[in-house]
Amino acid sequence: MEEQKPLRKKVTTILVITTAILAIVIVLMFANIIPTWNSNREARLVNVGLGARDLGQEPPYDVQALRIEGYVCNVGVETAYKSQLHVVSTYVTGGVALDTYINIGDGGTIYGGGHSIKITVDIPYSGNTALGSSTLTPTCSQTP
Repeated sequence: MEEQKPLRKKVTTILVITTAILAIVIVLMFANIIPTWNSNREARLVNVGLGARDLGQEPPYDVQALRIEGYVCNVGVETAYKSQLHVVSTYVTGGVALDTYINIGDGGTIYGGGHSIKITVDIPYSGNTALGSSTLTPTCSQTP
């Protein structure tokens, strides 16, 4: 009977240490410090409430410009560098009215972990026709 007490003590100690190590690993994985197979570490920009409207069709503005308003959010962990918004707009009659890039972020930088950048910009366009659809696509680089 006396031989079982040291063995029981060793098993208990091993279980306690293993449980503590597993708990630490789980916390580190949850905090994304230890990457998992499905962790999204690299920078990834998404539109949040980002929209475009033709000011030429709205009194009192009556200027030929496309207003872009909303947010771009970095849902990745890493920092997004050289961040830009690619804007492509067409006329209602067809044809491309705008195809341009706008620099966004703090010097093109949007930090990771859910940081967002508010965007409000007017882009002038030429022509006497109203704008139709617009596509707004955020782009970035993973390196500075």
